[in-house]
Amino acid sequence: MATQNKIQKNSLIIFLFTLVVIAQTATSQNCLTIGCPGINECCSHTGYCGTNVEHCGFWCLSGPCQLSKSSSSYRLNDGPRGKIESIVTPALFHRLMRKVGSNCTGKGFYTREAFITAVKSFEGYKGTVAKREIAAILAQFSYESGNFCYKEEVTSETYCSSSKTYPCQSGKKYYGRGLLQSIKWNEFYGEAGKYLGLPLLKDPDMVARSPEVAFKFAMWFWKTEVGPSLRLGFGATTMRINGIECGGMSWNAEAMQNRINQYLEICKWFGVNPGKDLYC
Repeated sequence: MATQNKIQKNSLIIFLFTLVVIAQTATSQNCLTIGCPGINECCSHTGYCGTNVEHCGFWCLSGPCQLSKSSSSYRLNDGPRGKIESIVTPALFHRLMRKVGSNCTGKGFYTREAFITAVKSFEGYKGTVAKREIAAILAQFSYESGNFCYKEEVTSETYCSSSKTYPCQSGKKYYGRGLLQSIKWNEFYGEAGKYLGLPLLKDPDMVARSPEVAFKFAMWFWKTEVGPSLRLGFGATTMRINGIECGGMSWNAEAMQNRINQYLEICKWFGVNPGKDLYC
């Protein structure tokens, strides 16, 4: 009887282990739609997550992809500069928000004051900033939040990975919130919280409650993850944020063009040259 119980116990352990492996495999094969759970992982064009050259090299679609060593002739952080308050005036911010519908959860949530406070809380943005980079930031924030319409991603997914550094908290979900709703998973909330000094792992909903936290959360990703691509032009920032639109496939061409159009429009408002490297 004892031997039989031991066999049943071992069988149960093997079964549970298999379920974990299957779940992890499913996640790794799904990164084209749900992203990679690890902050250091890249999503390849085949839908697998990893950190090797086959994931982060030429066919990398999102995450910390290995960037080209060359630079664009129009770096996003070059060109005309000014203080953030003088670039994003009340009139310009109102112009951005006029597209927000009355039925949007983000209506009245995202404010100019919260944006300026968040931007100036990061080193490198406290003095003068490049107008072209601010145009790119606003365009990406606008596109990823549905023209500032949404505070949260519309999903029932939990986005909880088996991270030892940033374990999921009971009852919490780590789907996209705020301005860059492609930011998901507990590792990203944990890392952002550590950087910002905020309990985002325990309270991810803070991003959808506070406009200042929402902008800081997005700016954290921009500075730490998107920042290295600024020398390559606008298209490279899209690769960092939502690379599944890259590659020139017909099914994503319209989405990419809509994103670019927003950037071109804001560059026109600022009176700056958008550059040539718009596609990724």
